[in-house]
Amino acid sequence: MTDHPETPGEAYPGTMPCHSCDHDVPAGRFCARCGAQLSAVRGDGPRWLRIRDYAAAPGENVLQPSIVSSVFPYLSNRSSGAFRVLVWLVLATLVVLCAFQLEVAMVAAATFAPPLLFLVYLKETGVIGDLLWRVWVPTFAVGIGVGAAWALWTNGIVAESYSLGLGVEVPTARLVLDALIIPFGGLFALQLPAVLIWVSRPPRRDSLYGFAVGALGGTMFAVGATVVRLVSQIGRGEQANDQPVADMLLEAGIRGVTMPLMAVSIGGLIGAALWYRSADGQGRRGVWTAIVVGSLAAPAVYACVGLVDVLRITPYLQFVVHAAIALVAVLALRTGLQLAMLHEIHEPTDAEQPILCADCGHVVPDMAFCPACGVASQAASRASRAARRQDRPQPSDEQVGR
Repeated sequence: MTDHPETPGEAYPGTMPCHSCDHDVPAGRFCARCGAQLSAVRGDGPRWLRIRDYAAAPGENVLQPSIVSSVFPYLSNRSSGAFRVLVWLVLATLVVLCAFQLEVAMVAAATFAPPLLFLVYLKETGVIGDLLWRVWVPTFAVGIGVGAAWALWTNGIVAESYSLGLGVEVPTARLVLDALIIPFGGLFALQLPAVLIWVSRPPRRDSLYGFAVGALGGTMFAVGATVVRLVSQIGRGEQANDQPVADMLLEAGIRGVTMPLMAVSIGGLIGAALWYRSADGQGRRGVWTAIVVGSLAAPAVYACVGLVDVLRITPYLQFVVHAAIALVAVLALRTGLQLAMLHEIHEPTDAEQPILCADCGHVVPDMAFCPACGVASQAASRASRAARRQDRPQPSDEQVGR
């Protein structure tokens, strides 16, 4: 790793002291070396978290539940708008299919649209080219295989729970098995794709690549499990016919929004933790503390979802519980990624050379963070970084159009 020199080159004469890393760095709002805010403002929170400025999306709070910047952290400001349109198109499609009571089409769209969006994201940002096929193909295959195997193994228990209607006294042992063991086991099974790829020692080892692998594995796990469950339900004749539109909308929200968000967030968080490498040996403790707490809390909270499903309460309350868990999962993901990006090892850079920030459009020193907007350089694919370094702007150009 190449540290920033104590005095930058003549191309960037203005410097400021950073009280977080104790270096003189280019003048700006953020330290270009460690990402901390150079001028503290009331409400900023602890320096080690930088809660008001998400390192993958400048201007967003870490606790802002933005789906696009959470699930697609490699997107620049320019590209995120197009993906927001795609997300809204998917949601509108689900609503239209529900309005016409096309249940099979709605289930298919809710199941396959989220992984397709994620694959488009990997292709458009260049991330899919940064890692070798030996990473993506096994992640894809293992995710589907583990999800299908898990669904087949637990199908008997799920089938029995469907036979229990409202008002039927459910044995305590059955509730424990259905509502606790299955969600706990499912969460651990969901993490297997990322763990297996990590054991194979992939070529790229920073946290956002781990997030991409874990998120894809978690998404494909959900697809494999959902397909097997649906085939089994159709075989047992449990698919409802002519559901009310309101009930179909709630089902579409769970299948197409909350479940994919939980799978991406949990799988991505575990992948980021596995790929994370501390820069100085101190930040690692904080990151791993957050990851461990999240990993232990997630199954306990997610078990509430299993309990709600087993008790067969009203669809409206089921949706509220699923939405609440998905929100917690997204916020946990954003916090984990923020800690990782701020404290992990960054690639070697040349502070004497200028580079165009893909997010704010400023010409800045080529360092770990943009001093103008605070975005982490590793929140862009290696292909993007290489292209901007090959065609460097002139340092005399203080800013270009956004």
